[in-house]
Amino acid sequence: MGAGDGAIFTRKRVDVNGHQVSYLVGGREGDIEPVLYLHGMGGAGKWEAFHMAIGTVAHTFAPALPGWNQSTPPEGMESVQAYADLTLSFLDAIEMDQVTLIGHSIGGWMALYLATQHPERVSRLVLADSMGLDLPKSPVADLDEIDEETFGQKMFAKLGMVATPQAYGFGADWQNVRQGPEFERQWKGRDMVTKLFKGAYSDPALTSAVTALDVETLLIWGRIDGIVPLAHGEALRQSIPQCQLAVMDEVAHLPMTEKPETFHRLLRDFLLREQDGEELPHVVFS
Repeated sequence: MGAGDGAIFTRKRVDVNGHQVSYLVGGREGDIEPVLYLHGMGGAGKWEAFHMAIGTVAHTFAPALPGWNQSTPPEGMESVQAYADLTLSFLDAIEMDQVTLIGHSIGGWMALYLATQHPERVSRLVLADSMGLDLPKSPVADLDEIDEETFGQKMFAKLGMVATPQAYGFGADWQNVRQGPEFERQWKGRDMVTKLFKGAYSDPALTSAVTALDVETLLIWGRIDGIVPLAHGEALRQSIPQCQLAVMDEVAHLPMTEKPETFHRLLRDFLLREQDGEELPHVVFS
C-alpha cells in the first residue's frame, strides 16, 4: 500500500440522464469500500494530491460535475438538489451500490442530500467545510455581494506570498495566492455557485434531516473559514451521533490545499479505521 497505488488513474465519461459526466477513477481496489469525491466551489478536472492520498487505500471516483467549466448550470440542473440527484444516478451508471462519500464545500451540501435521502447508498461520510445548514447566527458568506478581495480573505487563511513545495526536488517556490491559479479557480466557481443558490444559502429542511443520519461521519473544518464558519461544523457534530470533528488551525475554506499533509492523514486514518461501533472522539489539529 503506497503512493503508486494512488498515482494511477484513468479518465472516463458516462451518460447520466442525458448529461455527459467526465470522471477520474483510480487507486487501490478491493480492501475497503469505494470512495466518491464531490468537489467544491473550484470544480474538478485533474487528479489532485488528495485524490492520490485516498487512492492509496481505496478505489476512488472523482466526477467533474456538469457545467462547472462553463460556469453555467446545464438545463435541468439549476439547484443543489438537482446535482445531488445526478450524483445518485451517476452511482447507478457506474454500477456502484454503496460508497464512502466525501464532499467539500458545495459538494458537501450535495453529499448531505444524498446521505439523508438515500442512506442505503452511503457507508461512511466525510464533509470538509460543507455548505447546506441553516444557521442564521452564523450564515454562509453572501457570495452574490462579495468582491474579489473580501472573497480571498474569507476563502484563504493567507493571501500574499506563500511558499509552495517544488514539484520536483527539494525546497519551495514562492507564489502570490491572490494572483495564483487556485484563487482564479475558486473565484470562477463562485459565479457558478451563486447561480445554484439563487440567494438561498441554506436549507432549513436539510438542517433538520441531518439529525436522523446514522452513518459514521468525519467532519474537517478550517478554524478561520470565512465562507462557511466553524459553527456549521460544530452544529453538524452535535446533530450526527457517530461523528468526529477535526478542526484545523490557520486554515480557512481549503484544508486540502492549505494543510495538505494533515488533510491527507485525516482521510487515510478515517478510511482505514475499523468500524467497531466505538464513539468517535472530538479532535483538534494545529
